[in-house]
Amino acid sequence: MAVLAKVALAALLGSAVSAAAAERTGETAWGRLALGYDAAGRPEVVHTPLPWLLPTIGRTLSGNPYGTGALAFGVADAPQPPGVHGQALSFLFYSDGYFAQNPAAHIAIVLKGRWAHDDPVTPVYEGDLSGRGIVIGNVSARADGCRLAPTAQVESFWRGGNALFPQTCSRPLRDRTWYRMRILASNARGIAYQITDPDGSTVYANHAMQDPGAHIDETLGGFAILQVFESVRVPTWRLWFDEVRTWWY
Repeated sequence: MAVLAKVALAALLGSAVSAAAAERTGETAWGRLALGYDAAGRPEVVHTPLPWLLPTIGRTLSGNPYGTGALAFGVADAPQPPGVHGQALSFLFYSDGYFAQNPAAHIAIVLKGRWAHDDPVTPVYEGDLSGRGIVIGNVSARADGCRLAPTAQVESFWRGGNALFPQTCSRPLRDRTWYRMRILASNARGIAYQITDPDGSTVYANHAMQDPGAHIDETLGGFAILQVFESVRVPTWRLWFDEVRTWWY
């Protein structure tokens, strides 16, 4: 029975992947992102909305308005539109020295979620991170994290906790290599992701993961690209996200 259920789930999520490619609602092209630190050690996110038309026209966002701790981009809080089954995010990813210089760091890619930075001055904790997606980098310190690093892995982000799924570890990733990534999160708590090399060969494809916990509000519609736990805060590395797109399916 468990095998049949897993096969059914794989078929369901596989269909969702196909549907996400064919039926896109509210698709948004976000352009290009560069995440890192400036010469003064301040976090920054450089957003170029139209790199194909205006490649030198970008704006520098504060990675975190309260200082170091997270480099972030996305929609912090939004409702999910009616009549959809899930959210998808795709992008080209390039680590320019990030993995080698920050061996304990990782990037959270969050869909169907909500997030907020904490103001360290106030006594109340305002930080929030909810949603489902993947983590890229090193989470090997966790018992449920991938043993090898840097890799990608499915993660469910709960406010006040989270869950990693060790059966979803990708092959190790490399600095200075372009990867195409696509992540889907469904209203049925399904999570799927795929990574391909520059030549189109599959690094990892997962179509059969379901979050067993109902810890997340399924009506959330925000998304995030968040980098945390870096050890080097100088402009000697960069994270690049190009052709960033989100849509509903």
